[in-house]
Amino acid sequence: MGIMQGKLTIQMGHPLQFSAIDDVQKAPSDVTPVGCAIAKCLGTYVRTARKLLDEKYKVYREFAPIHLRELCSIFVLECRDGVLVRYDAVLPDEAKVRVANTKSDLTEMAPIFSEKVVLFPRQESERKPPLDGPSFAFMKTDQSGAQEEISRFQPVVFGTTSPPDGFILQPPPARPTPLLSIQNEFELSLEGVVVPVNKHPKAVEGDLEQFILHGRSRLGVGWQAIEVYAPMSLDHWKTEYASFWADYDILAAVAQRNILTSSLRAIDGRGDARKKATALLLEMDSLLQGPEEPLHQFIKQHPEILCPTCDCFWSKLPFGSRVSDFVFREPANDYLLVEIEAPTRELFRQDGQQREPLTHAINQISDWLGYISTNRAKVESDLGLAGISTNPRTLVVIGRSESLTDDNRSKLTTIQSQNPKLRILTYDDVLEAARSTFEKLLGPLGLVTGGAELYFYKMNR
Repeated sequence: MGIMQGKLTIQMGHPLQFSAIDDVQKAPSDVTPVGCAIAKCLGTYVRTARKLLDEKYKVYREFAPIHLRELCSIFVLECRDGVLVRYDAVLPDEAKVRVANTKSDLTEMAPIFSEKVVLFPRQESERKPPLDGPSFAFMKTDQSGAQEEISRFQPVVFGTTSPPDGFILQPPPARPTPLLSIQNEFELSLEGVVVPVNKHPKAVEGDLEQFILHGRSRLGVGWQAIEVYAPMSLDHWKTEYASFWADYDILAAVAQRNILTSSLRAIDGRGDARKKATALLLEMDSLLQGPEEPLHQFIKQHPEILCPTCDCFWSKLPFGSRVSDFVFREPANDYLLVEIEAPTRELFRQDGQQREPLTHAINQISDWLGYISTNRAKVESDLGLAGISTNPRTLVVIGRSESLTDDNRSKLTTIQSQNPKLRILTYDDVLEAARSTFEKLLGPLGLVTGGAELYFYKMNR
């Protein structure tokens, strides 16, 4: 460890800044051997942890404490009644281990170096959070994007230099137990209830969908972690112990995270299915800028998108000289015949008249129904459509909703009213219907949570 002296600047929200650094011939008289030993030991501890996370425990990196998985400088400050250690995120060529000594106590130094998060009050009446300390704000955003603060949380940790009654400090090589340890990565959980919008006053509600929003957040401070230790002898701070501490602390953090995650997932057994459903809808949406065939293959792999209650389906089934895109069978031999057209097809011209692709799709279905009506026995025996009626339900999927005007929608309603068993949907209608079905079973999909996780569960009325 090189011996240097210089100027230290503390600025809220920024790593410690050291300037006017000069080499000196000998260590200042106020830097103790214990302080130097702590700095060397923690430096070895952090370097070992980073090596483990790069190699042996690479898969556990995201679960490790923030000051171990991110490159940090270490500043060890010996106070009159204890030792404060601050870890600051830095660039690779700026990672240093520094040590200093002060005649002040933790009551004075802890608020300065923790940016008013860690306090060591001298008496109970002083246990008050500072008015200007860093905090988390919880905001409400409406549909227009306007935000409103609904609450604010200011994390403050009160420490004491007196260990609790009955506390026994474990002898070396055990890692010294800190009086206080805090990381700038806070686990936050919010609970709430999903409230439907535009609900009719007389509508009957089922069980309410409740949720827990869980994530990690950071304060706007310059440090990644703060630790405070009681004064200890050199025997506790030997560099040969540091590798053991690093290994143990990484595994302990992984175990703690697994316990928390397992508890949350036990609440919401639908979480994995919800993620798959969200990915499925996103995949379909990505195909809507292209031709029909990729969509046909996608629906063939995921028939629940069009018919979530089907127990069997066929692709490219011939009805005489005409070939259907899909035939779905639902319980009680209820069949749905589907004709799909490309999502790029438009349904109406600017003058409001039907375009040829929509006319073709409707005529195609009419040809199928005509064949089934005159060849029902053959359809049942040769095609395997047992119990099919001569007038099954039919569906045309074509185009995008954005191309439809209100008049276009009215015309579609008229066309469908003339044939009550025919439905005409755009691909956006299909996506919305599939989303609604999935959400009814699995809970809300695709909510933007800024990296947090949502866990849903039902509350019985």
